[in-house]
Amino acid sequence: MTRRVRTLAAIAATMTALLVLLSYVDSAYDWENAVGLCQVPVKSVTPDPNGKLSAVVFEVYCGPIPPLNTHVSLVPNGRTFSRKRNVDFLVLDGSHDLKIQWAADSTLDIRLPALAKAFKRETRVGQVTVNYTPALWGE
Repeated sequence: MTRRVRTLAAIAATMTALLVLLSYVDSAYDWENAVGLCQVPVKSVTPDPNGKLSAVVFEVYCGPIPPLNTHVSLVPNGRTFSRKRNVDFLVLDGSHDLKIQWAADSTLDIRLPALAKAFKRETRVGQVTVNYTPALWGE
């Protein structure tokens, strides 16, 4: 193997290791929020009847742009909410005040604005079933 090929292989291996490390740091640590690039205001927290989980409604905006999406995530009680660790299961276009209620220990009811556009809308999150009901404006 020539010296040039070995050098290129070493550079490629170093770059791959660096990309893997940066991907891990990005997925595990909310660095955008830590350095002030993004704001993640929590709009509401609704604990389940057993106190094991909470449904968290939040928005994300970065820089001078106002929130364009409303997100919902489940967070184990006693843990700090992080949009990186607690992946959202509902994402709606625009800013919305959602009505969320636990129907049972593992059933979550969410009233969605009838005309809201959903980018992501999962009906199952782990052991929790999520039911969506359309709501008229102001309801």
